[in-house]
Amino acid sequence: MQVLSTILYILLFIVFLSVLIIVHELGHLAAAKAFNVYCLEYSVGMGPLLFKFKRKNGETQFSLRGIPFGGYVSMYGEGVELPEGVEVPPERSLNNIKWWKRAIILVAGVTMNSILAITFFFISNCIPQQTYDYINQVAIKESSAAYNAGLRSEEYIKVENWQYYDEVAAQPVQKTFFLADIATTFDNDESVKYATCFNFVGLSLKNADFANFTYIYETKNASELGSVFLVTYENGSTVKFLLRNENPETIEIDKGVWKANGKNLTIQDPYQGQYKVQSITKVLDEGLIIPDFSRYVKPTFENASIHITKKVPGTGEQEGKLVDGDVASFNIQQKEGVISTYGCSLYFYTVQLNPGQAFGKSFRDFGESSVLLVRAIGDLFTKPSAWKDTGGIIAVAFETTGVLQNFGFARFLYVWAFISVNLAVFNLLPFPGLDGWQLLVTFIEAGTRKKIPDKVKNIVSLIGLGLLLLLMGALVVKDVARYFFMAVVL
Repeated sequence: MQVLSTILYILLFIVFLSVLIIVHELGHLAAAKAFNVYCLEYSVGMGPLLFKFKRKNGETQFSLRGIPFGGYVSMYGEGVELPEGVEVPPERSLNNIKWWKRAIILVAGVTMNSILAITFFFISNCIPQQTYDYINQVAIKESSAAYNAGLRSEEYIKVENWQYYDEVAAQPVQKTFFLADIATTFDNDESVKYATCFNFVGLSLKNADFANFTYIYETKNASELGSVFLVTYENGSTVKFLLRNENPETIEIDKGVWKANGKNLTIQDPYQGQYKVQSITKVLDEGLIIPDFSRYVKPTFENASIHITKKVPGTGEQEGKLVDGDVASFNIQQKEGVISTYGCSLYFYTVQLNPGQAFGKSFRDFGESSVLLVRAIGDLFTKPSAWKDTGGIIAVAFETTGVLQNFGFARFLYVWAFISVNLAVFNLLPFPGLDGWQLLVTFIEAGTRKKIPDKVKNIVSLIGLGLLLLLMGALVVKDVARYFFMAVVL
């Protein structure tokens, strides 16, 4: 059964990747046909020919090739040779049509990928989806330790969003924690206090038990650890940053780069640029006890007592807000280094958008995805650390498969919409071998009214294509090391 599931996931990946390529190249083909440019071949895939079809008296051969990671439309005027015995008027060459027509042909593929992305976003948004919006909204299992302590499903609990940042380590370390309590005790020993934190790395719809994401840390005075800053975003959310081994008086943001003491910080914005920073203020650390996120206490205790504060509706001036309420205290146990479940997990609910809401959200999703991708591409040139999270085709296969397994088809389709946006944005880059480069050449030729020699364009394009292939190969090697070699080692 596992083998059949794996085969199905591989087939789905190839199908969706092929759809993105088919639609992209179909855009080029349709625009070229509309302007009467002679098209020799429309190919899905690269490499050895598997299947070809050509209508009787037709001019374009439709091909299916062995390597499904690419495709192309071969047009007269792009340096390709015409078949023997075929004569085509010069005015049907891509290079001999008006520059604005050539530009439309070049952007047609990107346009089709954008339309496909919005379509995928729309279908995904129309499907009822189980989701969560708040990490502090909980579901409680009846008769559990959390239930007996007074917590109930759909209630809110108090957690603080913390970013822990340590640049003195072998490489910059940044982790996100959600602090639940700084008064944890072990085996009824009140003399030493610890902190309970949640770290939802790897959280999925199938694995939402808080016990799997509960970590306990030693507590220290903030002044011993570094500097604490409260960052407030325009949506009202706040994040506390702990900068270990750095003691700046201020943090400033200059063109998206976080700086302290004149030094750049490789801090990842938790909202990925969706919300602007409203203010950054240094927290007075005198007497402030916080977790030392580098001092994780491995669960060797028999039981630990944790305390979780409820968030309840406020009254008076606090009406409409959630304020601190009662404290639920209960014990958690561990066995063989694993904390046993205490009945607390994230609260999931089903979201159903009507077509109008889904349509509007689809365009917002498209816009946000485009902005994120542009910023991510920029980070590759300004932040060397960004390359560690970059993956190739194997990473796409693993990540999309994981989304399908854990979050269902709606989210899977949403991810493919994001990948379609990725393909569109990437193709617009003015790099040799991409549509953006040919578009740039078209504009230069139109502005100067001089043709760049075909030999020069072909050489530059071949060099660019070679560099892109080298990059793809390097990412494949990186993916193999990440997904296969490390799996064998572990």
